[in-house]
Amino acid sequence: MKENQLPKKTVTLWQIRIGLIGLILLILVCAFGFLTRWVLLGGAVIAVMLAVFLFWYLPRYFKSYEILFPKGAVVINRGVFIKTTHIMPFSRLVYAQSFATPLAKKMGLSALALKAARSSIIIPEFDAKDVDYYIDFLAKEGEA
Repeated sequence: MKENQLPKKTVTLWQIRIGLIGLILLILVCAFGFLTRWVLLGGAVIAVMLAVFLFWYLPRYFKSYEILFPKGAVVINRGVFIKTTHIMPFSRLVYAQSFATPLAKKMGLSALALKAARSSIIIPEFDAKDVDYYIDFLAKEGEA
């Protein structure tokens, strides 16, 4: 992971996922478009909103992700319009787990889930080697 940011493949993966869901929605709108012109107008609005979301918002959102490991904690900064910071001390960390969907595995990506007593963090997909490195790093820090 370069400079504690998510790779560009993560954006592509999420654009594929959300694009497929949007495509199914648009197909349904077109299938019922014969009912009235308002349905087709709604479909056009949905298509424009989907395009803005896929090609403007998603890249900015994933670019805003910053994952830091200062002494004794995991800090995640993210957000486009509303900036959020999540801090999880190593002392509260219960477990760290990696998982990947079949498409993410094909792209060499894996997500990371961090669980504490009352909260959890899911970090979107990044390189599987980096996920293993971070899990090992967290295990060593937890023992110290």
